[in-house]
Amino acid sequence: MAILDLTAETWHRALGLPQGQHPDVLVLEGTWWRDRATKSRLAHLTEVRETAFPDIFLGRDGDLTVAYCCAYGAARAVEPAHVFAQMGTPLLVQIGTCGGIDARLDPGTVMVPDQAVGRDGVSHHYHPGETIALDRDLSTTARAHLATQGIATTNGTHLTWPSLFAQSDAICATWADEGLATVDMETAAVAAVAHHFGARTVALLTVWDALASGKSFLDPLTPAQTRALARSDAALFQTALNLGRQVALLRAA
Repeated sequence: MAILDLTAETWHRALGLPQGQHPDVLVLEGTWWRDRATKSRLAHLTEVRETAFPDIFLGRDGDLTVAYCCAYGAARAVEPAHVFAQMGTPLLVQIGTCGGIDARLDPGTVMVPDQAVGRDGVSHHYHPGETIALDRDLSTTARAHLATQGIATTNGTHLTWPSLFAQSDAICATWADEGLATVDMETAAVAAVAHHFGARTVALLTVWDALASGKSFLDPLTPAQTRALARSDAALFQTALNLGRQVALLRAA
């Protein structure tokens, strides 16, 4: 049977979870530095174990059950997103970094988009339109939480693109003309999966590349930009956990 035709019960059996039990939140992160990111995020959890599927972990933050996976690119990110959303996980949170298309965005600013444009080659299999809404209420909450820590946020239209490398200055200029603010490789696809299965979704993406000025992740940041990027990155996972707890409490009520 093809994957899209499988049932939620199939995923429960595959992961060894009792029927009806699933994580409260799935946190996904797209990065080359998989080992470092995974160790950093899982250090915040207890009772951590790797599932039957490699690089997909379960753990706890108090009474919150958390799934975490470092999944790079839309084609990979939709796999854990599909599994857990179909099982009934109510919230999917995409964290990581993104490229700044809007010249006004400084490194370290966190994009928490209300909508994402999916041009990643995967999103359209789960969502009929190119523009996909993320959860506005939770996104507003996330921006407020980050602001209390002195972290700048934005909520412009975000783009998901298939490759970090397949983008030129001319392409980036076209995106800017469209009014797109930032770009990554996972968010729209994860949001499309969430819509397909009825889950809520939020993205927390720290601006790294300054694409408007032709700077990629290979270009050095100033010491102040490096500190801002690190501070924002450190706040993403805890913000995701806070959102997960909020959704879990609402469901319990």
